[in-house]
Amino acid sequence: MPVYLSQTAYDQLHQILDYLEEKWSAQVSDNFLNKLERTMDSIGQFPYSSPPASHFPGLRKCVINKQVSAFYRIDEVRKEVEILAVLDNRQDFSF
Repeated sequence: MPVYLSQTAYDQLHQILDYLEEKWSAQVSDNFLNKLERTMDSIGQFPYSSPPASHFPGLRKCVINKQVSAFYRIDEVRKEVEILAVLDNRQDFSF
């Protein structure tokens, strides 16, 4: 299944990448982006492999690394996956 980012997830991702580059380095930011791309490929191949998100009915939570998770929904009609949010695991998940 194709996997894409919602505008909100895209904006959140860029905030994370900017932070990583500013706080650590461009290499750390690139490594995180590569990890996310591999995760998106995996979600596309196995969309039901991540557990349902306990606080958000209809969504699944995929841990990208210990600091960041992606929340996504599967559209069976369109045969695609939309990542709705890319969030720091330490923040409040009310989006």
